[in-house]
Amino acid sequence: MEPIAPMDPVDSSDVLRPFVEAEREFVQLQEAGDHDAAVRCLETVLRQEQATVQQMQDTVLSSLFERLAVGYNTLGMKYLKDGSTEISCKFFEKAEALTDPANLHMNPESRLVLRAVTYNNMGCFYKSMSKLHTALQYLRKAQTLEERSNGKCQNPAGTHLNLCALLSQMGKHQDALQHAQTALSLLEASPQNEHAGNSESLICVAYFNMGAEFEHLRKTREALWAYDRAYDSCLSELGEEHALSQQISGCLAQIRAKVQAKKPR
Repeated sequence: MEPIAPMDPVDSSDVLRPFVEAEREFVQLQEAGDHDAAVRCLETVLRQEQATVQQMQDTVLSSLFERLAVGYNTLGMKYLKDGSTEISCKFFEKAEALTDPANLHMNPESRLVLRAVTYNNMGCFYKSMSKLHTALQYLRKAQTLEERSNGKCQNPAGTHLNLCALLSQMGKHQDALQHAQTALSLLEASPQNEHAGNSESLICVAYFNMGAEFEHLRKTREALWAYDRAYDSCLSELGEEHALSQQISGCLAQIRAKVQAKKPR
């Protein structure tokens, strides 16, 4: 998703001034790492200026609502990683409500992108709670929205990798393999500057997941090919000492031993 453009500066008499100032404070707090306070400042201005908000036409406040949706998702993932699942769930539910089609304050394209992000995160949330079928429903919803967004969504390959991991956990290895292959196709087709900083590592994960699914499907030689590609990608991007490189190296050693054992003597 592209960076959210701030509202235009306003003079002191302008009705938008409280919202502009709240957005500015939100950005400063986010940059300082205080995501809770950042979200509170936007919630506060929306509560205090509720009458004004209700009279707003079109999408004048879209950037503020977009930032709030990002903030809710950031906090949802933060508390999920901390193990505070009840708090995490509340933030994801807030993000889901905020990105509902009924919210006409948000630019429709941006709302769609942020709703896909929210569904993806909710899929990860329910997967972590071992509610696999609920997780699958949310990831499927994210996938559907991403396909509707005409390339506007920030990481459709990541959604396919999440689906791959989930379906593998559910024992649906052929379906999981297809999602890993789709993720790889999306990553290789995207321009070099997209997903800057993590496209190579995502390519590595895609190949690694393909190797794992080929193993589950007892396709040893295909697994060896995929792990080889994953290892090459991982070395160039993350280095030999990285944990993922070490993990793939171990998988390669095991799969090579299997191939060697199958050779006629």
